[in-house]
Amino acid sequence: MSRVLLFSLFMIISLFTSTNPFVTASELDNNSAALQRLAKNSGGTLKVIWNEQTNTPSILTGTLSVPSMHSPQWIAYEFLKQAKSIYGLHNPERDMKIIDIERSQDKINVRLQHLLFETPVWGNCLVIDMDIDGVIRRVEGTVHPNLEKQLFNRPMHAAITKNEAIATAKATTQGQLANEPTVYSYYLPSRTGTPLIYVVQLQYSNPEIATTTLIHSLTGRVLEQYKK
Repeated sequence: MSRVLLFSLFMIISLFTSTNPFVTASELDNNSAALQRLAKNSGGTLKVIWNEQTNTPSILTGTLSVPSMHSPQWIAYEFLKQAKSIYGLHNPERDMKIIDIERSQDKINVRLQHLLFETPVWGNCLVIDMDIDGVIRRVEGTVHPNLEKQLFNRPMHAAITKNEAIATAKATTQGQLANEPTVYSYYLPSRTGTPLIYVVQLQYSNPEIATTTLIHSLTGRVLEQYKK
């Protein structure tokens, strides 16, 4: 999957993130056992920004894990196993795919993409920040919970081809392409029924614009389009 599309995905997270200020876990209406356990294990340092649209945290900060010499991947997945009910995940190692690990002198960032039936969920990513001792300090992102239930535990299948989706995206903007189109399948959780979609990216040289078009994989209808 191209880095351009991944970074576009990550930017879209901000569209779903709550603007509420930090609150403590005890002030949240959601009193899940996992969240309360995380608050206790953090030594009272846990703070949360809650995403009211998804009913999952958009930001967790505090001392979220103990020091560990394990790999960042292992630490991230162990945290998600403990916090899976908070995010509505059933199997973190299946539902969250590590797409990047960034290391600096004093911090490690692990980026994970939310998957549904092995297909990425549009706008659903988490970034887990930890220090060099393996202590998680911050988890940020968007996860729509329990998506399998919305699809009755059955994956969707496209009725149109990727080439047909590309043709539809091209028809929305007239111009000369600078390179080959890219197209990937995603589930779109912001729409009723969490439809399977194609995300088509086109880079134009004349005019100099880039488009990202979200196309329903069953009807072929354009659902959303972003231009820059």
